Amino acid sequence: MKFILKYPQTSGMGALDMPACTEVIPDHTDAGRLAEQFNRLGKQRGDCFKIPLDKIPLEQQSEAARLIVRAVCQGAYRFRKEGLKDLQGKDIFRMRESLADFGDTVFYIESHGAEDAELERAVRYGELEGRCMAHARSLGNLPANYLGTEEFTAYIRDLGADLGVACRILGREELKAQGFGGILAVNRGSAQEPKLAVLTAERGVERPLTALVGKGILFDSGGYHLKSIEGMEGMKFDMCGAANVLEAFEILVREGTKENLMAVLPLAENAIGPEACRMGDVITMGNGCTVEIYNTDAEGRLILADALVYAQQQGAERILDLATLTYSCQAALGDNMTGMFSNDDFVSSGFACAARKAGERVWRLPLDRHYRELLAWSNTADLANYAPGKSAGASVAACFLEEFIQEGVAWIHLDAVGPSVMRGKDDRMAEGATGANIASIVTFLEKGNRDDGL
Repeated sequence: MKFILKYPQTSGMGALDMPACTEVIPDHTDAGRLAEQFNRLGKQRGDCFKIPLDKIPLEQQSEAARLIVRAVCQGAYRFRKEGLKDLQGKDIFRMRESLADFGDTVFYIESHGAEDAELERAVRYGELEGRCMAHARSLGNLPANYLGTEEFTAYIRDLGADLGVACRILGREELKAQGFGGILAVNRGSAQEPKLAVLTAERGVERPLTALVGKGILFDSGGYHLKSIEGMEGMKFDMCGAANVLEAFEILVREGTKENLMAVLPLAENAIGPEACRMGDVITMGNGCTVEIYNTDAEGRLILADALVYAQQQGAERILDLATLTYSCQAALGDNMTGMFSNDDFVSSGFACAARKAGERVWRLPLDRHYRELLAWSNTADLANYAPGKSAGASVAACFLEEFIQEGVAWIHLDAVGPSVMRGKDDRMAEGATGANIASIVTFLEKGNRDDGL
């Protein structure tokens, strides 16, 4: 896959003659429609396409070009199972390019008046986003026996070194010492070691620290509340929140963000074993709160809660978390919409605007004292991790997480079970992980460079 800028009004490299190509007129009436149009074009593949920007207002051409390139990359991506054969026993980060196949289609983007340097940067940025989204999708598509907590931790450590940012990995003993009982409890049935992986990019002393937190359940059997074969299918994707947050962090750092950023990734496997946690067990979380485990399959909120506590202990004043958390959210919003929860109206409005600009869909759902009260029924703990027999599961789960957010900390929670995975044949993207919400997060946090973001 190659993107070539062509400037008909100039001479030189940009004015090279094009071969005969299929012309595609961008539908720029809506960012979501534009993204889907070029998802389909990318998946279609072909010899070459010409994409004229002259129907788009001049001041919008660079932004549209960036979205078009990113969307083409999303559509063109396929997971290379041949790359999986090559991966055996090798470093995933070093081999990550071999896991993605974008094809060899050439796209000529034809500009009529846009500033050359700005448009070139937009195309380069869109391709960076598309390729980093592909890395997140490849991580999600890897089988769980290829990507456990150790392998994912190694990827994170290698990425941190490549980006030149600080990396810290907390293993079992450090998690015990610091009291992160949620991560430890969820992982108790696994032969793998639980991890809390942290990357930190400090850029400006006068800027607050923003934490990106992603759910990293490498495989979810449901624990002793064992899933059915249908329910367990695709549970290798339960770490897409962590993968997508990690690659959003990579994009922002590579593009020179001025934000102080931290990626906090709790990694565990929800398995069955002699030490696995049981229904009725009471655990102590990182902030001292006790939780009764009513449902061992409501594990994601336990590892996320500890990660939220850790982020605040490190001084995060603003937190965005992303998780494949509840099927209730998917039932309410479908496969193409992410549920958003927030304790701040200004922040949530800003994120919704960023998502629309990025061509993704989010919908704000309620947090309320009524839902929190549904978690206070335990006779042995401060909270239960589940509200048996109650509906509104997405709001209940979000309210559980909110209990771990300190006053004054701006927080967004994204529940993305629906859009995180393409579960069947589709004309926009290949089956498997989708990289959902990466573009929205990046677009949202970019605003911080103009002092009007989160």
